[in-house]
Amino acid sequence: MNIYEFVVEKLKTHGVEKSSRGKRVLQDQKLLLMFIDLERAVRNRSFDAVLAAANSIEDYLEAIDERPLLVFVYMYLWLSDLTPKMTEVDKELSDGRVRKTYIFAKQITDEERLIGLWAKVKYEEVGNSLLGALHSKS
Repeated sequence: MNIYEFVVEKLKTHGVEKSSRGKRVLQDQKLLLMFIDLERAVRNRSFDAVLAAANSIEDYLEAIDERPLLVFVYMYLWLSDLTPKMTEVDKELSDGRVRKTYIFAKQITDEERLIGLWAKVKYEEVGNSLLGALHSKS
């Protein structure tokens, strides 16, 4: 599967086709190419490149008055192998420290973990309001 097909399929799994506004992600060639750039940044395991790609998408979405579509950037990164698939119960150690255990689908670097954690934090911060706005105009 080439990168274009991969990105389109991944966006579809995150529901871009479930609203008329969401479909724009696949129909707007410039926007879709920006998501391909985002995927390239992820594959290069570069947090700085991911932030730059995400910021470019955000700027473009604001310029075309479609900021709610930004939710798909956070979902794209957060709902991926960059975040834990399972979290075990915290274990308090005898000296008062706490052990946290995360299980990932594959081996990832610290920079990849940072990308996933950033996306999770951003989604938790604004995801619900963006989704609400996305579906309110559909």
